[in-house]
Amino acid sequence: MTSKFPYFSLITLLLLALFLTPAIGLLQNLFDNDKKITAQSLQYKLLNNWEYHWGDPEKGTIPDFGWKPAKSIVNLPMRNKRTILWLKHTMGHEKFNDPAILIDGKGALLTFELFINDQKVYKFGKLDSSGKGNFSGFSSHLIPIDADFQGKTLSLRIFSDYTNIGVRGKVFLGSKSDLILKILKKDIHRFAIGLLMVLIGILDLIVYKKNIQTIGSVSMFGILAISLGFYTINVTAIKDLIFFAPVFWFNVYLVAMTLMPVGAMGFIWQVFRPKEGNIYHRIWQFHLGYAFVCQMVFFLILNSLAPMIIGSMMLIFLRILFIIEMIIIAGVCCKDATKQKDRLAQVYLLGFIPIIFSGIHGALVGLGKINSSYSFVPWALIFFIISLEIIKRWQSIKTQERLKIYAEQLEIKSKEKLELIKDLHDGIGGTVTNIKFLSQMGLNNLSKKEVEKTFLTISELSSDCMTEVGNFMQSLDEQEIGWPALVEKLCRLGERMLNPLGLDLNFKNNVEEDLKKPGSILFLNILRIYKEAMTNIIKHSHAKNVFVSIDINSDELLMIIKDNGKGFGDDIKRGHGLYNMKARARKLNGTLGIDSDNGTTLTLKILLENQNGR
Repeated sequence: MTSKFPYFSLITLLLLALFLTPAIGLLQNLFDNDKKITAQSLQYKLLNNWEYHWGDPEKGTIPDFGWKPAKSIVNLPMRNKRTILWLKHTMGHEKFNDPAILIDGKGALLTFELFINDQKVYKFGKLDSSGKGNFSGFSSHLIPIDADFQGKTLSLRIFSDYTNIGVRGKVFLGSKSDLILKILKKDIHRFAIGLLMVLIGILDLIVYKKNIQTIGSVSMFGILAISLGFYTINVTAIKDLIFFAPVFWFNVYLVAMTLMPVGAMGFIWQVFRPKEGNIYHRIWQFHLGYAFVCQMVFFLILNSLAPMIIGSMMLIFLRILFIIEMIIIAGVCCKDATKQKDRLAQVYLLGFIPIIFSGIHGALVGLGKINSSYSFVPWALIFFIISLEIIKRWQSIKTQERLKIYAEQLEIKSKEKLELIKDLHDGIGGTVTNIKFLSQMGLNNLSKKEVEKTFLTISELSSDCMTEVGNFMQSLDEQEIGWPALVEKLCRLGERMLNPLGLDLNFKNNVEEDLKKPGSILFLNILRIYKEAMTNIIKHSHAKNVFVSIDINSDELLMIIKDNGKGFGDDIKRGHGLYNMKARARKLNGTLGIDSDNGTTLTLKILLENQNGR
């Protein structure tokens, strides 16, 4: 398969990955060594001493009483289906140049307003006077505030009508430039890895020549790589610094989330179980349809035509289902890797292991068992993508090798057919010429006896001609030219030629099982050598008994034809018959030996190792 675009190699991907690692490390070192970044500006977090209050006492005004200490700032207790949450924190007396508030992660769910004392300084999404809002996407927020913030109260009024409510992430206070550097330091490796995966997927889709009738594993790999890449980019705050468009990024996240199972299941279906209608194909079809339904539902949500809880439940179901499917896939690959020694399954498992360990690490961090702010998930994902690229490249190479072998076989078959047609033309052409010549003689000969003799000869030639055509047609049918079929045809041909003349045929054979089928040329030339030998016995030997022995194994064919006649005289030894038989034997990489003492013994030996389908 060729393409107008040069196919990027695995070496290119590895070089990109090797270049990416030190580049990220260099950027992080630059951030760590920047003298402008103080420990205080990077590490001061507004996590302690938060208070919360449920509901709006006077529709949008900060509550005066009823505040309770908050252990976290998301999904606080005693919600009772309420949709408005207030959070407040009293800021310290630190001083920063160009101060700002950073709400990282996925920001506040779903919409919110930020107050410094009683003054509203920031608003995200829409909140009406009744305290109802609409979903406006997920985003981190970098909010400039006045320099005289010291000792003032920071308050957040948050609306959410679905399961989660509050701030999913952390809140920082510092100078704006330092907070931007913090974002870059934290997210640069994720953003770069995400871009790399998107680039790999796009290149893969560009070079893939799509078959209209089927969707191949190459395109599924491209979809999976792009989905994982955009998913990784979407969890960074850098994307919001580059392009602040929460609804757009949420749609990117939604498309990535719903297409990840499509790409993953499509890849598994095409590579490991490539059969339409099986369970993997059906699951892939389901995910394709589910992705479309999710897009429609969230379109309604974004236009305030459906509650967020419906979309939330659909995404939760998708995550759980995808996790179960990936566990099942890992089990199938384990089976193939261990029992069948499938190298592709082994590589898949090797790429999947880092995802498992990164998931365990994240779960332990979430449970508070490990104190770490670093995520290994992006590295696990890029390692997984590279392992799938290895599988795809490996499969592509094997496909190219099969196509090359098939092309060589087609070329051999083409030459073989031309040779057979030429041989048939020469044989039948000579027979037809003889028939025409005899017909002219019969027309010019007035003797009834001579006419009958001529017609008898014409009949024999016509019969030989029909037999030749039949043998030729059988040699073209690959399903009918096995060794057992050849042996059976030789036996029947010998009986048909010898028995009417009173000659007894003793035919024995020993054919090894599961042999590679003979090619058309080999099949047809063995028949012709055998037939010529029978013809010589009939015409010249005056024998009563004929013995035929055929032994065929993977290395050679040995055929011995023996009669109890008078042997060949000098005339037949100098004739064209034996010359043609020996020429055919040499053509088949074989030898033909003749012993004419005490009858005649003809020994045909053909080496079968290097026949190459001839």
